[in-house]
This record gives sequence, structure tokens and C-alpha cells, in this order.
Amino acid sequence: MISWQRPEPRVFALVLLAFIGLMGHGFAARAAADDAPSSYGVAAKRPVLQAACRYCPWGVLADVVKKAMASYGYDVAVCHACSGEDGARLVSRRMTPPEVTDRQFAQGTPLQPRAPIDFGVTNAEYVERAFAGKASYTRDGPMTNLRMFARIESPAYLMIAVTKSSGITDLRQIAERKMPVRVLAGVAGGLGSLDAVLDYFEIDRRDVAAWGGKILAGNALLLNPDFDVMLGVGVLANYPEGGMWYQMTQQKDLVFLPIPEGLRRKLVAETGAIPVDLPFRYMRGVGDDPIPTVGYSGVMIYGRDDLPDSFAYDVARALDEKRDLIRWTNQPFSLDPLTVADGGGVPLHPGVARYYGERGYPMKAPKVAGK
Repeated sequence: MISWQRPEPRVFALVLLAFIGLMGHGFAARAAADDAPSSYGVAAKRPVLQAACRYCPWGVLADVVKKAMASYGYDVAVCHACSGEDGARLVSRRMTPPEVTDRQFAQGTPLQPRAPIDFGVTNAEYVERAFAGKASYTRDGPMTNLRMFARIESPAYLMIAVTKSSGITDLRQIAERKMPVRVLAGVAGGLGSLDAVLDYFEIDRRDVAAWGGKILAGNALLLNPDFDVMLGVGVLANYPEGGMWYQMTQQKDLVFLPIPEGLRRKLVAETGAIPVDLPFRYMRGVGDDPIPTVGYSGVMIYGRDDLPDSFAYDVARALDEKRDLIRWTNQPFSLDPLTVADGGGVPLHPGVARYYGERGYPMKAPKVAGK
């Protein structure tokens, strides 16, 4: 009989560590192969999608795109750290996603795919401005290689509220009286900048500081409850940029002010806003009477002109046929056949145009030279 002797503990430990190291090396090699740039892209049916955080509007819609595309054999890799106006640049220039910041990682944002971005999800106005090379994209020049895939409706309202204790009934009082107000400023959305609103009331950010006041950031991380005025474009949905409306309307006694008709007309003419009223009792502080304001709607799924027609066709088809996925998000998204092909100045990708043409959906987009 052959007897087996247990090796010395030190020898056994070294052998075990060596085995674990070899196994780990094998796993790492396979993971590296799976994460190599060549394993991504349209050809590999693993396209990279520019988006934002998982609970941000673009991130939520990106997850819908991922689920919808899975039905057609695609494994979409989502960049959940490709937010802000840089999104259109990342797509246009076929760039690799930026590194995840420590803050984003702590909030649960996963590491990003290390491969060029193929298409994206962002506010429609960002794509429109990038295509035209306007506003914050002036230095970039027109990004004429961008193409529209689908427009998803996402209504949001311009809202102005003041605390009852401030005694403010009209924002014009701030400049007239040089009031030391604290302004909680949220996102600007389709406005581009909240200065468009402040300027109408003859309020300059430097003047606010000179009068003893301050402009406070209204995002989820820097939310400050010590304010007199709150303004921004938002919607009653559970997402970071809209958190101030959820929280502050519960913590403070607020009065919502109507948007003056002159400002409404100005925003409609200059920013494409839609004249609307805040919904009846939309949130605490909104009463029974209509409160005139303006609204913005439109998140765009878009890509570049070098993407295959078949891929663009699949994106449009997947979103249309799987639109029920959009219905159950935490955002008021909807796919409207009357507006889904509205490029708003950005040309439709030929593959997308073919799909919408087959469906009989109206298409509103400029013609591309030579097409």
C-alpha cells in the first residue's frame, strides 16, 4: 500500500498560493480578452453607448436601449459616466469613455468599457447644438457627422419658487431692492443656462454676491436648504437633478410663481420652449389655479454617419417594438410615432429613415448634402 504523507504546512501554503495565482492569472487573462477593444463594437454586436448615471434620465433610457437591443442579439455596453455636454463630443469623435471618478464609483457607477463609443443618449438640444457648432460647441465647430436615431419625449417644466418667509412675490423685487437672496439653482435643461431667466429679471450673478446673497448649487450632492429662491428645469421624478423639488417642497413652505408672459414668449422664440401650465397640484406649493410656465421635452438616441445602416435600423426597430420598456421607467418617457423621427435640425441616419418610412411615421430632419 502506498502511503501519503501530508506536506509541511509551509510547502502546502506555497503550492496553494501558486495554484490560486495560476487560476487568477487565467481569470484575468479571460477578463482582459473580454474587455479588449476588439471585443466591443457594432461588428461584435457589443456596441458602446454614451449615457449618464443609472438613475439619471439618460442612464435610465440607456438601460431601456440595452434591454430592447438584447432582443435582436446585441449586448450593448453602457457608459454610465459619459454625462454632460461632452457626451456629443465623445460620440462624434469616437472617443473612449472617461475614467470613473472616485465619487461616481462610491455611488455605484461601474467601470466603463475601454473601447470607442458608437452611439449615445443625451438631451436633444445638446445634439442639435453640437451638430450646428453653436453655444458651448462653438469652439468645436459643427459636428456634422452626428445622426439622429430616435427622439423620446421627456417633459420637464421651468419652475420658480420662493419661500413664504422671503416675502417675494415677483423676482423683479430682488434687483429693485438689492435683496441679499440665496438662490438655489437647479439644472437648466433646454434653457442652456439659467442666466436666461435671471437676466430677464435684471439679476446678475455678480450683483447677487454684491448684495450679500449667493447662488447655491441645486444638485443632489450639494443641496442646501438655506435658500430664498429656487429655480430650474425639472420634473417630479426620482432622479438626482430633480431631487431638490422632491425634498425642498416637503421641507419648506414654498410659493410657485408664474413665468411672466414676456419671458415665456422670449424662451419659446429663442430656446424652442413650449408654453404650458404646471399641472394641477403638481407638488406641495402648487395650488388649484393654473401656473403659466414653459416646458421642454426630448431625449435623443443618436450616433454617427459611419455606423452601418443595418445597425441604425435595428436601434429604431428595437425601441419602437419594445416601447413598453419605456413605459415602466422612473421618468415620464414616451415614444410618440408623430415625433420619434423629429431630428430637430439633426439628419436622420439612412437606416433609421428606412425603418420610419416603412412604418409610415412622419420624418422631420434636414437633407444631407449628396443624399
